[in-house]
Amino acid sequence: MLTHLDLNNPDTRQALLKEKLQQGPVVAKALAEELDVSLDTIRRDLMALESAGLLKRVKGGALPVNIPVMPLRRRIDQPESWLQRLPAVMERVVHKTDTLFLDGGVSVLHFAKALPAGFSGLAITPSPYVAIELQSKNIDTLLIGGKLQGQGGIACGADTVAQLQACAADLCILGTCGLDTTFGLSADDSAEASVKRQMAINANKVIALAGAEKLHRRARHKVLSCEELDLLLTDADQQNSMAFYAKGVEIVHV
Repeated sequence: MLTHLDLNNPDTRQALLKEKLQQGPVVAKALAEELDVSLDTIRRDLMALESAGLLKRVKGGALPVNIPVMPLRRRIDQPESWLQRLPAVMERVVHKTDTLFLDGGVSVLHFAKALPAGFSGLAITPSPYVAIELQSKNIDTLLIGGKLQGQGGIACGADTVAQLQACAADLCILGTCGLDTTFGLSADDSAEASVKRQMAINANKVIALAGAEKLHRRARHKVLSCEELDLLLTDADQQNSMAFYAKGVEIVHV
């Protein structure tokens, strides 16, 4: 058990703060009371952690930030377990869908794998990984071109956005690097964020895929506000996701 003497060590305190950040936002005053140190001490700790790129300070506390993920090619064979359960909700999500925008990344790739083989609509995607999966299921697919970004494995750039501006869809399926009630849905890469946003703009309904570890986190570049999202597919429990429901986002627990 940690003693107050231990908590005089900034490394010890900051290690505890990093653990708490894994669970979501932290409040400076509550931390000071819990650790029995001054509010100024906590503020200095938060400043140090922000300098290390581990959080974003906000009024009264701090928010965790995502460390940019590895390129898709290195993550593609290590999906999160909850993605294996997507087939159970697929009929509810894509019922009567004629045209579908599909983003890139591991979660959207597994969404594509979960689509029923009899899906008769058109799928539009800037991801060659997703397009190949769709073709293997004999789903009509339009692949949007551009410069391929390694991180999310999608085409990006002005040409990509221009092609998407000429398309419309019933549903837009987006992967997430972070989803925060204040900052919204965010991405690590600015070019990918632009592509995601254009697909969302041209869709009647926007669905985000976000595991519990992506909630209450901010990546570098905002894509959409929570008010622009219609549905969240997540493995997070009700307590961890209730704040998004309060923002008007429908939630399907997978």
